[in-house]
Amino acid sequence: MFKKLVVGVDFSEHSNRAVKAALKLASSVGGTVVLVSVVPSRTEIVPSGTADDQFAGSIEHRLRDLAASLSESTGVTVDYGVEVNEDPAAELVRFVSTWGGDALIVGTTARTGLNRVLVGSVAERIFHTASVPVIVIGPNVAI
Repeated sequence: MFKKLVVGVDFSEHSNRAVKAALKLASSVGGTVVLVSVVPSRTEIVPSGTADDQFAGSIEHRLRDLAASLSESTGVTVDYGVEVNEDPAAELVRFVSTWGGDALIVGTTARTGLNRVLVGSVAERIFHTASVPVIVIGPNVAI
């Protein structure tokens, strides 16, 4: 059923847990994992005069190394992609629609209250807009 699993990666602890869950699931069904990182444009994250593609390239390098390491250590085929967009939720949904995927896996920090209202939840927005099943890995899920 879930042969191609797309995982949102931002190198945080909650996305690391999502990656671990995806690898476990992919291993059990003979599937593949695609690690996707969405980076904002230069105006949001890097100093003026630094090219977007330089920053995206450094993220791509980290993802490539991570994918190779995980593939070698688990035997699961792991691919990766880097996308530039201000809205990670919309971009992950678009990525799955464009490149395919049987499920989208994301981690969550389980924010509550005012912090959730102000910051919003990428996982929640993905859940409501994705055309594939969404698996959300919370901070208390045993992996």
